[in-house]
Amino acid sequence: MRLQFGWTMIKSYVILLALAISLAICACNNKSDKPAADSSVEVGSSAPDFTLKDITGKNTTLSSYKGKLVLLEFWATWCPPCKASIPDMVELHKKYQEKGFTVLGVSIDTDSDAAAKVAQFSSSNGITYPVLIADEAMPLTYNVMSVPTSFLISRDGIVISSYIGYFDDYSKKVSADIEKHL
Repeated sequence: MRLQFGWTMIKSYVILLALAISLAICACNNKSDKPAADSSVEVGSSAPDFTLKDITGKNTTLSSYKGKLVLLEFWATWCPPCKASIPDMVELHKKYQEKGFTVLGVSIDTDSDAAAKVAQFSSSNGITYPVLIADEAMPLTYNVMSVPTSFLISRDGIVISSYIGYFDDYSKKVSADIEKHL
């Protein structure tokens, strides 16, 4: 009887573990075939300004990028689609930075050592664009419900486009939007 009860408990734990892993993977938004139609920050409205620390501890504001076209990307180190998007982000930054464009990464990692963890992750994954650490309010300000979520912000601070998730032809779509506004 005890042996049967033990196996039943083990099976229950395995099922719960599988469910927890599935939920964690879904929480960071799966790769889809096309971009979502909208985001919570309205296209055509002013992008909310913020002050966040970068991975070296320096304060950075969105308004300090006025005059540049900015792709504001919310991501996390634990998110597989976010990690998959890094080569595209690096390439977009490299391709257009001489023309007044930048990718501005915003990590939503919340560990007590998030800055060190994100700095190490950025270095080991070849991230060459600025990376900031979100505070608790930042994702709420932009109503970020899943990651990755990105906003293309014009040189005068207006939200031009939003992209939810990492989807097929992401780089092609974002590149076309960037070229329209350079």
